[in-house]
Amino acid sequence: MLNQIIEIVKKAGEIYRSAGDDLGICEKSSSVDLVTKYDKKIQDFLYTELKKVLPDAQLFGEEGDGNKELTDGYCFIIDPIDGTTNFIKGFQHSAISVGLAKDKELIIGVVLDPDLNNLYYAEKGKGAFLNGKPIHVSDCNIEKSLVLFGTCPYEHELAHKTFKLTEDVFYKAIEVRRGGSAALDICYIAAGKADLYYELIIRPWDWAGATLILHEAGGICTQVNGDELSLNKITSYVCGNEKNLKEFYEIYNAQ
Repeated sequence: MLNQIIEIVKKAGEIYRSAGDDLGICEKSSSVDLVTKYDKKIQDFLYTELKKVLPDAQLFGEEGDGNKELTDGYCFIIDPIDGTTNFIKGFQHSAISVGLAKDKELIIGVVLDPDLNNLYYAEKGKGAFLNGKPIHVSDCNIEKSLVLFGTCPYEHELAHKTFKLTEDVFYKAIEVRRGGSAALDICYIAAGKADLYYELIIRPWDWAGATLILHEAGGICTQVNGDELSLNKITSYVCGNEKNLKEFYEIYNAQ
């Protein structure tokens, strides 16, 4: 089943790369919450093809039709283009993300970076991989960490808190980066390309596929205050290793 999902996601990547000048850009909730016709085209393709793999599975995704919450049984959690603004601007840092849950527990994660053609994937209990090679999180503390963060672009009321927290983290870490794709940020932590990632509010489809990859790579993720995550809730998110997460909680709680 994992191989079937991988092949479907690769074909979705071909749709992403076929995009021309006319992206069909529309606003959703605000002028910074954008969607293109390719978001919908890729999600429709994924819905159709993934249902052939598991006909009884429910579909939980960002765009268009499908469930608006996670269900029991099999459920695909899909973000057709995580990093739509990057896609629109040609920034070349976006992801196609598919997670599969069974009875609300993640069992498969596949995340494709279609610009770099990097494929991250994992199956529960079988390790995590990037282009066929095993990956693992780093063991860096904050002092030696490259930190990634999200700016909660749809909730500007969290901007001050986000940037204050990031300033405090910045003074303790090597550097900070803002990439614009939560799925890729989490996969970068899983692969040891960076060491810690956080965002004060995030949707389940942004992190579901990548989080199984993170877990299988030895990573830990929680809400920013240390509470458990829920696939059915809009929530905060932080991931890393045991060392730097402990230090992050101390910084966050001192705010």
